[in-house]
Amino acid sequence: MLPFKTMIPIDERMGMPVYVQIANGVIKQILKGRIKPGLKMPGSRSMAKQLGVHRNTIIASYEELEAQGWVTAIPAKGSFINQSLPIAKAQRLKKNKLQLRSPLEQSGFKMHTTPPTFLLSRRQDYPLQLDDGCPDVRIAPIHLLARHYKSLLTSSSKHKFDYNWDLQGNIHLRKALVKYLSETRGINVTVDNILITRGSLMGFYLLFKNLIKKGDKIIVGETNYKPVNQIIKDFGGQLVKVNVDDQGIDVDQIEAICKKEKIRAVYVIPHHHHPTTVSLSCDRRMKLLMLAEEHRFAIVEDDYDFDFHYKSSPILPLMSSDEEGLVLYIGSFSKCLAPALRLGYVVAPQNIIQYLLYSRRYIDRQGDNLMERALAMMMEEGELRRHLRKALIIYKNRRDHLCQLFHTHLPDKIKFKIPEGGLSIWAQYAASIDLNIMVKKAASKGLFIVNPSIYAQNEKNGRSSRIGFASMTIDELSQSVEILKKVLNEM
Repeated sequence: MLPFKTMIPIDERMGMPVYVQIANGVIKQILKGRIKPGLKMPGSRSMAKQLGVHRNTIIASYEELEAQGWVTAIPAKGSFINQSLPIAKAQRLKKNKLQLRSPLEQSGFKMHTTPPTFLLSRRQDYPLQLDDGCPDVRIAPIHLLARHYKSLLTSSSKHKFDYNWDLQGNIHLRKALVKYLSETRGINVTVDNILITRGSLMGFYLLFKNLIKKGDKIIVGETNYKPVNQIIKDFGGQLVKVNVDDQGIDVDQIEAICKKEKIRAVYVIPHHHHPTTVSLSCDRRMKLLMLAEEHRFAIVEDDYDFDFHYKSSPILPLMSSDEEGLVLYIGSFSKCLAPALRLGYVVAPQNIIQYLLYSRRYIDRQGDNLMERALAMMMEEGELRRHLRKALIIYKNRRDHLCQLFHTHLPDKIKFKIPEGGLSIWAQYAASIDLNIMVKKAASKGLFIVNPSIYAQNEKNGRSSRIGFASMTIDELSQSVEILKKVLNEM
């Protein structure tokens, strides 16, 4: 007789009924090949004694197995494992280290690609965080958003929880965006030119999926937003990297490349390039648009934090001057409100939007219609504008404070230029600093610092990093620099 007591574990603390646990235990042993088709199961009294349960529990488990087709009950003879089940191979002892890993960790088949390694840390574990440029969610008007959201939840509309058949996103938010983009960015479009997405990355995914065929050449900055680089490569695009200097991406270099080979698209971050924070100069913007018209390539314009510019009014986006339908514009509310609110948008010609909708329906049936409507209500009542004006002043003061702290306490350790906008500083550490040790020592003292290795796309940038200032108060920034100063002095 099989050792059913050891083969079928029972845990009475589980929420699952015991008879179901027993039935599932039998099924697992059948699948593993340890219980064969045609085997006569022990009688209910015998099995109850083996497993230490009431006989009625065994009867219920056998009835469950019969209902599912695993067991056949024959009157006056007993319960038998279904003869028509295929014979499973009994599991053997594992032979190599790979097979010793749990199936929850290691699949039993190989994938065609190797996933990239992302250097991410759990920032929530640290009381102080010099992140890579996140907003301070503590100053975001979440209470206003929650008020609008609650009013929508408690409204009498019977359709509020239905499918949203408009895959482009909530019509009220798109109408609010039409007005907002026109008044703040000089982009004049209609609701048909806007697709609401779950953050900007979804927009990039949809755009490049439909824009690229294998082998297409896509120009990006030599230092660039890595997730976009990876998306381009995933869809078969070939990265063509050009320099990024104090005036932004090198458009003369783009021109030289276009004279030699066919370019499908240029990905550009005109305001506060990621990671170096520089802005594209007005003359380069004009020339880039002229090159796009001449060579008929698309411009994918990433404008993730346009709203935070401190020196003067920011130069208008490339799309505001596009008269040929060559610019595809992507924006996000993650920086102006909170990263957890996955709300972004793509602005493009209507035919491009239709391509994106076709792809979007297979990965995300619809966005959060209620959240989108609540955000639209904030925009309609001017609450988002008021928050951005307030945040701009707060973040500028924090930028100035952190820059002054670095000048005063770490002048020979960290070199940087004061950024015109954005939420972070692009800093270079002195060659004498072991950056890995610095990051670990700071973490031991409760300070998170982005490891510069994340941005090490070339030797020059191997010692550079984005240092965010927006997410911490003046006092928190002072504490952070004090810790960093102690760490560097110890080293």
